[in-house]
Amino acid sequence: MRFIIFLVSFIGIVFFSVSFNESYAGILTNIFSLLFVFGGTFLAISISFPFEKIRQLKSIIRHAYESEKFDFAESTKKTITIAREYKRLGLKTLEDASEEMRDPYLRLGLQLIADNAEWEEIKASIKKEFIFNNHQNQSAQRIIRSMAKYAPAFGLAGTVLGLMRIFPQLSNPVHIGSAMSLALLTTLYGVLAANLIFLPFAHKLKENLADQEVIYGFILEALQCIKERDYSIVIEQRLSAHMPKHELLRYKTAKSETVQHLRMVENS
Repeated sequence: MRFIIFLVSFIGIVFFSVSFNESYAGILTNIFSLLFVFGGTFLAISISFPFEKIRQLKSIIRHAYESEKFDFAESTKKTITIAREYKRLGLKTLEDASEEMRDPYLRLGLQLIADNAEWEEIKASIKKEFIFNNHQNQSAQRIIRSMAKYAPAFGLAGTVLGLMRIFPQLSNPVHIGSAMSLALLTTLYGVLAANLIFLPFAHKLKENLADQEVIYGFILEALQCIKERDYSIVIEQRLSAHMPKHELLRYKTAKSETVQHLRMVENS
């Protein structure tokens, strides 16, 4: 969402800055150059990749930007609570917890534990879902990176076509400047599309995939702790090993503040 706001703001600033010069603004917003660059890019993508994968691109990108940040500290607390209640109340706890769980891996894992599935079966099911999501992410990255390559190429092709239209006007130098601007505009669109839209999307998906790999290891460890009904201190130690350093530091800081607050309450 933040990237979309930035993109819209950037485009707005560019067009506002040239709005004082009507001729320049008209050149910068040439519809034929836009259609040539983006139309050619999407045509090349439709030839290179199956339509089904292209159709999924929108939902994958939206999910990457709209998905909530995984809270390691809160998930650790929930794991401890679920394991404690599971030890005390039995399978009913897991069924209720799975219905409230937002993370699809945790929800699936709790449902399988509630069904008395073996750990290897649970691990295989979670891994299957993770591999499927990773495959979709990597496929989307390949498509977007291809678009980042095609856009400047079509921009350059448009520039060449524009220059070819200039040659017949060499006898009339007055029109060469505006014609040259139109010729170079497709290259500008191609470079902006590649570096302001497509490559940032690809980098976002790559970072999201790296984050998901860390979360995947954490979730597997949390499910195994619940499956084995570990004690709270054991769960905390096992899950701490799978937290990123900054998340572990935040968790320890929050825990120490909670302990200090409890001590102050007891002393008062």
